[in-house]
Amino acid sequence: MNCTNNMRSVGLAIKNYHAAFKRYPSPDFGGHSWRIRCLPFVMASPMYSEYRFDERWNSPNNITIDTRPFQSKKIVDENADVPMEVLGIPYPYPCPYSDNAHFASYLMLVGDNAFGKPSGWRKNSELLDDPESTIAVVETTDTTTHWLSPSDLNVATMSFTVNDGPNSISSRHPRGPVVLFCDWAIYRLNPSIDEDTLKAMVTISGGEELSRELLIERGLLLEP
Repeated sequence: MNCTNNMRSVGLAIKNYHAAFKRYPSPDFGGHSWRIRCLPFVMASPMYSEYRFDERWNSPNNITIDTRPFQSKKIVDENADVPMEVLGIPYPYPCPYSDNAHFASYLMLVGDNAFGKPSGWRKNSELLDDPESTIAVVETTDTTTHWLSPSDLNVATMSFTVNDGPNSISSRHPRGPVVLFCDWAIYRLNPSIDEDTLKAMVTISGGEELSRELLIERGLLLEP
């Protein structure tokens, strides 16, 4: 449930980003990740205002935004004013199975014919395949990609066998990894899905005839 809710937050952030800018966030524009650009659309946090886009993503200032103290403030309990230091917190939605909260559990699919446009912004008009069967963001496990890193899952080099390591769509969940579709629906991907079908679900303008109903009927998509 936690992982499903985390992915739901990812979808809401991307959707709200598009509503604000009329384009989807770039996975790596200017050397900065879509995850930091979407942060204001996920949660109220001092982290985004502390991030410096004129520096590298892993500069001393940026790499510590989720660990260093921020400005102190006071909160009031039932008895008295209690000083409380407001701390940066890890990225708001790591997978519960992740061994490191600073690693990205959810990666965008990136490529010339994938949801994430390399070094640019994807417009809604470019998504020509059925959004109900086109995947935008996926769960991965055992990745060492920091959540601030402008690195995601490149469809030109990824494995299309589910649970084939950190360069694949993968999960420790018994029912398979959670995936986000371009209509913001969330399903679990059956680990036994064949490579050809998965490749068709990754493209945004491949012209493949896929329907969610058929994928569910074949048992390739499972309720989250």
